[in-house]
Amino acid sequence: MNTPLSGIGLGAAGIVVLCSMDATAKALGAHLPTFEIVFLRFIGAAIWLVLWIWLSRGAWPKRSNLGRHIMRGALFTVTAFMFFYAVSHLPLAIAAALAMTAPVYVTGLGMLALREPVRLQPVIALVLGGIGSAIIVFGGGDAVTGGSADILAWGAAILAPLCYALTLVLLKHHSGDESAAAITLAQSVVAAAFTLPLAASNFVIPTGIVAAQAVLIGILGAGGFLLLINGLKRVPVSVFAVLDYTGLIWAAVFGWLFFAEVPGVELYLGGALIIAACAVGARTSGKPVVA
Repeated sequence: MNTPLSGIGLGAAGIVVLCSMDATAKALGAHLPTFEIVFLRFIGAAIWLVLWIWLSRGAWPKRSNLGRHIMRGALFTVTAFMFFYAVSHLPLAIAAALAMTAPVYVTGLGMLALREPVRLQPVIALVLGGIGSAIIVFGGGDAVTGGSADILAWGAAILAPLCYALTLVLLKHHSGDESAAAITLAQSVVAAAFTLPLAASNFVIPTGIVAAQAVLIGILGAGGFLLLINGLKRVPVSVFAVLDYTGLIWAAVFGWLFFAEVPGVELYLGGALIIAACAVGARTSGKPVVA
């Protein structure tokens, strides 16, 4: 059924599956280079999606949308690299909490780059999001047991939401033009093509449990985005943003179960402020305070 309720269910399921993919990426990060993990994630998704479309006799990606696919694929490549690098070196819950600042980044970019009127609620959202992120970042290892002092990892975790925000808007804009499977396949193929030369320079042949995880990450990536795009077709992006908050819960659960990462008070406080920032930012009915 094509209803908002079904869209919420699909979106929530997609969040769980994608959080599982992030946990798998973190596990692979102990054995494989980040570019190889990104490549395996996208090429694996592409293979499974080809089988899915062929068996279900679904629609293939449209050649006329090649430019769109390249744009999304490039953004997904950058986003995936930064986020996978972050989760490989930081606790899952920290990376997930900082990733939730994406809607707040969109608000700030709109005011700065697009010269949108400065409104009270977006300003409050930016302040809350900034404070929440600062608490988590400066809390460092105290935010979650197993923290890291890797400056590059912290930078990647902070910058990844910028690219994610752009890709989410593009997904919503393009989701009505093609099927979820076709869109996901196209962007996966493009991202894999971008990543292949970088992964090939230091490629490690996975074996044993690592090989199984390498296969799993592609399945989870394909399934998660199929659920995500189908959900986005049924609900506004603002509604999906609320569902995205549950990702922090799942990241904390998976981090505790598989990596012995126990959230500290800094993560709870910072995460709560980021969630509040996203909720305030979603309410855009406030009057301008500066023209």
